[in-house]
Amino acid sequence: METRSTTIEVSTPFSLKAVALSHGWHECSPMNWSEGGKCLQVIRRNGADPYRVSIVEGERRRDRVTLRVAVDAKRVDTAVVRRVRRDVPVMLELDADLTEFYEICRRHHTLHVLERIGAGRFVRSVSMFENVVKALCATNVNWTQAVKMINRIGQLGPIVPHFRNLTAWPTPREILRAGEAYLNGVCRLGYRTESVLEFCRDVCAGGVDPESLNELAADPTVETEELLKRLRAIRGIGPSSAHYLLSFLGRHESLSIDSATFAHVAATRTNGKRPTLKQIERIYAPYGRWKNKVCWFENWIRWGTARGLLRAAKLMD
Repeated sequence: METRSTTIEVSTPFSLKAVALSHGWHECSPMNWSEGGKCLQVIRRNGADPYRVSIVEGERRRDRVTLRVAVDAKRVDTAVVRRVRRDVPVMLELDADLTEFYEICRRHHTLHVLERIGAGRFVRSVSMFENVVKALCATNVNWTQAVKMINRIGQLGPIVPHFRNLTAWPTPREILRAGEAYLNGVCRLGYRTESVLEFCRDVCAGGVDPESLNELAADPTVETEELLKRLRAIRGIGPSSAHYLLSFLGRHESLSIDSATFAHVAATRTNGKRPTLKQIERIYAPYGRWKNKVCWFENWIRWGTARGLLRAAKLMD
């Protein structure tokens, strides 16, 4: 195995742990959070060759944090290191300007603490193909079951040399080769199987290019409605999943409303009474293009993960 290291400078506020644990992707292959090592690990691939990327926080100054990034593979060339330096900002939403979002948070009854714990960014998979497949697995199922489905699909990818329990995410063709028998019998996807297979077939045929969504989303002349239309055209991606995926693309103006949203709003906004869709939309309308991020982090700030970060920062008992 060969190892090469690089560093990436990040502006504060930023906490690797807060971003890595911003939602459940860190539980899903090929990503992993090591609490002991305070390390975010992800397996990427260069064609058929997988490599391990390990990210830890290094030196912290008042306005900057250094991320130390190690790349392990059978062979690590300069091109792979350059690719990793491009991928890490995408994975950790480092290039997003959250100035306006943090201004909103400072006036918010619970989110005023986000800056102080370095939270507010979403972790995501670099590949939108991967994000979409995971979103399909997480539809109409509890999170524990979704993780099992995702991780069993993840086993279809190539193994990192000397790390036989680590695999890269499979390509559409690798998923298609496994076929319905594997997705149903091993992954237990149920009705989601056909959605995943159809998506993979469309990607292989060139009818769908999920990676192009990143470039489209970065173009301010492209309307969010156009991105939403492309996501909704994928079989199995409903409004909630599409709006969730839009946030990975930096577009947060559409609320991702599912059963957890109803429960959160009932517990925090409507005195335990189940809200209507119109009520939820009305509650978050003042947050404009940040409404989905505000709604998500209102929920997240109540998780054990966030509460642990708040206790470590001495912001709660």
